[in-house]
Amino acid sequence: MEKKILKSAKQLLVLGIGLFMLASCNKYIPDDQDSLGTDVVYSTNEFMPLLGRNTFYNNIVNIGQNTSQPLNFKIVNVRDIDGQPSTLFEDKFPVKIWKDAYTGEEKSIAEIESKRKIEYRPILEILEKSGNINFWGQSVNSNFVKAQPDSGYVFDIEVSNTGGRRYLRNFKLKPYRERAFEPSIMDPVTGLSPLPYTHPSRTINLYGERTNQFVYPGLINVYFNKLESKGTGSKTLTISFLDSLNRPIDVKKFAATEWDKLVHGFNHRFENGKVIYDVAYPIPLAPIKTDYSSSDGTYAVMNFKFRRKGQFGFLEDCGIEMPFAIYEEGDWEIQFRFTNETPKFD
Repeated sequence: MEKKILKSAKQLLVLGIGLFMLASCNKYIPDDQDSLGTDVVYSTNEFMPLLGRNTFYNNIVNIGQNTSQPLNFKIVNVRDIDGQPSTLFEDKFPVKIWKDAYTGEEKSIAEIESKRKIEYRPILEILEKSGNINFWGQSVNSNFVKAQPDSGYVFDIEVSNTGGRRYLRNFKLKPYRERAFEPSIMDPVTGLSPLPYTHPSRTINLYGERTNQFVYPGLINVYFNKLESKGTGSKTLTISFLDSLNRPIDVKKFAATEWDKLVHGFNHRFENGKVIYDVAYPIPLAPIKTDYSSSDGTYAVMNFKFRRKGQFGFLEDCGIEMPFAIYEEGDWEIQFRFTNETPKFD
């Protein structure tokens, strides 16, 4: 009987030692490690945004099956093209951020501004988890950021997970010079303007009062002029017209124009034959389709309209269509000048 008890005790002791050793070994079994392969690839390695505007590069990272997610991304080693470190991108600058969505249905500048706030961001920012890149160019210009034709900057991107880290090297940042408005008359590289004007995109049933010939868009010069400030914080947009002899044309001659929907501006008033709006910048405020924009939200679109009797005595819809954008805050005037002859309004 004692032998049986002793044998059972030995068996329990051996079993206990085995369980203890197994538990001890568990401490030294390594945790699963994430894999980090060479299959993290950016769709572009050269970024050429415009100074004076924010540019967002989304969905530019491709991650293969040999790399575990989530990943962390970080911009490192920003330098001039000659290899000298650049500390400019360590600084942060004020930019306006939407905290609530812009819809195009806002009824006042106060309502628009209540949806925005000022944050301080680096010019070049990478989103830590997605790897997307934001260029916060709204508050900077070519006075202190190198712009083309300069070769710009070079930077690397650090990619990491629990499996380690690797570096994607020699991305290039080559900003274009700022262009305060579109359609631009400025060469994006030299900054020079071959002509001081642009043209509308379309004219509808517009005929000259002298020759009765169709007035094509190319016969209307459009000038963007930044006016002397009307006061601290003043932000207005003025629209005016001149005939072929540079005499003012009263904007009210475009009598079928929907003045409340011409631009997303407020408190419109008529002064000296011009129409003036209080506005918020940039114009358009966001790249979405609204009652005031193109289908993709890239441009604001103004439609000046009037009606007159046509050749056969029927009323015709006549007008001018002008897509545009303004990125620089201030008091601006857009002036239309008929170069050849004045259109018929009656």
